[in-house]
Amino acid sequence: MAKQTKPLVTLRKSPTQARAQETVDTILEASAQILQKDGEGALTTNRIAEHAGFSIGTLYQYFPNRDAILAAMASREQAHILGKLEAVLARLDPADPEPMVREAVRALLGAFRGRHGVRRAVILSVMRRLPDGPLASAGVAEPLLAALEARNAGRVAPLGEAGGFVLLRAITGAVRAAAIERSPLLGTPAFEDALVRLVMGMLRPTTGPAVAAAQPAGGA
Repeated sequence: MAKQTKPLVTLRKSPTQARAQETVDTILEASAQILQKDGEGALTTNRIAEHAGFSIGTLYQYFPNRDAILAAMASREQAHILGKLEAVLARLDPADPEPMVREAVRALLGAFRGRHGVRRAVILSVMRRLPDGPLASAGVAEPLLAALEARNAGRVAPLGEAGGFVLLRAITGAVRAAAIERSPLLGTPAFEDALVRLVMGMLRPTTGPAVAAAQPAGGA
């Protein structure tokens, strides 16, 4: 029997009032500052509560443990990325998708630039606890491919289940590896170019020389 992944516990209760939301925001920001300065090893609920200026009891009203805080940070990053992708894809021109593909790739990469210690700690924690969780799955790249296929219907051949699986994991795998390994490539134009070429290379036109060349020659 396949081993089931234990669900990642998040908020104990949702912040329905402005003051409660401010408390959650303060806890998450305090966690980010600790991660950035001292790394994941220093991130404990006691340290977070102290840095945020709250009692440990207040923190536990919202988060049962440190992993739940990291999961909330990851979900927030994911929502931020998806918001940027939606804005970019709304301007996609089916006749010339490459500029929007580049903008979308840039938006995806933007989540992993800057405060590398924060992103790395969040990604590693979520990957350990929930392989299909926020920022540790294809969830941030899947909307990009779905929109590209929908907007280019009839112009490009469908990726299909296998093509979509391979391309999604290729994109997110490369980005996650660069972030986790703290690769200097992550913020370079060359890395961005490679991802754009990867996406565009999978978007085969339904007609034209590229597809015609792939068709078997007819008998004499």
